[in-house]
Amino acid sequence: MTMPSRTREAASPPSRSRTSLFAGRADLENDNPMRALVVLAVPSVGLFFFNSLLALVDTIFVSWLGELPMAAMSFTLPVNLCIFATLECVGGGAAALMGRHLGRHDPASARHIARSALALLYLICLLSTPMVLPSVSGAVFGAIGAGGNPELLRLCWLYNLWIPIMLPFGGYTYIANTTARAQGDTLTPFKAIALANTVNLILDPLLIFGFGWGISGAAIATWIARVVSVLYLLRKMPRISAIPVPPLLHPRTDLTAWWGPILRIGIPIALTTASVALGMGGTNRILTNYGHHAVSAWMLGLRIEDLAFNFLFGLYMALIPYIAYNYGRRDLARMTAGLRSAFLLGMILMCSIGAVIYVWPHLFLGLFRPPPETADMAVRAIRASVPSYPCSVFMILVGAFFVGIGQSLYGTIVQILRSIVFRISAAWLFFLWFAPRHIWWFQSVASLLGTMVSAAFLALVLRRLRRTMAPEDKDPAP
Repeated sequence: MTMPSRTREAASPPSRSRTSLFAGRADLENDNPMRALVVLAVPSVGLFFFNSLLALVDTIFVSWLGELPMAAMSFTLPVNLCIFATLECVGGGAAALMGRHLGRHDPASARHIARSALALLYLICLLSTPMVLPSVSGAVFGAIGAGGNPELLRLCWLYNLWIPIMLPFGGYTYIANTTARAQGDTLTPFKAIALANTVNLILDPLLIFGFGWGISGAAIATWIARVVSVLYLLRKMPRISAIPVPPLLHPRTDLTAWWGPILRIGIPIALTTASVALGMGGTNRILTNYGHHAVSAWMLGLRIEDLAFNFLFGLYMALIPYIAYNYGRRDLARMTAGLRSAFLLGMILMCSIGAVIYVWPHLFLGLFRPPPETADMAVRAIRASVPSYPCSVFMILVGAFFVGIGQSLYGTIVQILRSIVFRISAAWLFFLWFAPRHIWWFQSVASLLGTMVSAAFLALVLRRLRRTMAPEDKDPAP
């Protein structure tokens, strides 16, 4: 692999003798699959933990403002997930393509993909600009169930007002972190998000309560934290990455060269996240039949589960570059060995974490100081969701496998069925047929049905890969 001399050492796969389990850099070609995934997953878990902490800290402090601001955050969550889906669209497609070309020892194409992805993401960020207008914001949040309360609509707008300003900074961070992970480096993205969370933790109480900015203070603190993260990456990336990611790009037609391949992989990934948001919005509308207590309770349950699923999403982020790199090498045996190792790690971690959350949910809910009625609903929601954790392990890691081989559409279909068709249908049927305390089981029912579909797709894909990646087939994958 030909690389500039100043980045040759940083970008080359680390040897086993000088790589610890906490180094954040793995040899995707030679390391034992379990070891490679653990090395990549440890910082990735930390990254997701701090990323969730960024949202959790906002939620905790906003919950101290009262139940209406808390309900506003619940309604803004699906909208923000749709916005985040745009980042995943470009970042996910770029990660799969960069990993594949690095596996073929083609760093020049990987560098071109990174710049092309950043230009595309900047363009897509402009789509959120209309949300700064109260009329547009009101129409969006009114459509998902917040329209009956003018003050609730105002709070939703105040929180989301800063999202369009924040997105370019978040977009650069996302592409820079994706580039590092494609090279087997998960430690640098972890440090960037850890720094952002430290800044957010300091600024949140100051801006929300000290300056009296309320829910807007939480959004402003997050924006400043993103800016600090970008400054760190601008200083760090030139020294550790063979793929430079300059924040300012000269407009050139060759920047569009990879947009098509990126979007072919990325759009299904974005639809996956968007389907979660749409499913949450539809479920929120059903839960509003029980009042804002139920919506807030589900929001609290989701925030706690976010922390639990950091471990699983850390494995997800570790598995994608591992699969993409070895798919570029056409090593199916190593790919399936990595998937089995990820399953084992995921099941052990999530079953252990789920048991703790199931037994002591009040320990985690105490951070939010919810009213007794909301807390009681949140406990039921959490305990009804924990049995679905093994199903989530399977679906999420199989989804990472699909992304790594550039066939993310299968994971998208599974997620749309689970989040929209199965989840909303189950929630509506439970609302019609059972007492309110049982409605929360819609989560587990939807996950079980989604797992069945995911297993069928995985069997189909593996059968095709065994046929097209036979030892006598030496041609590189397209």
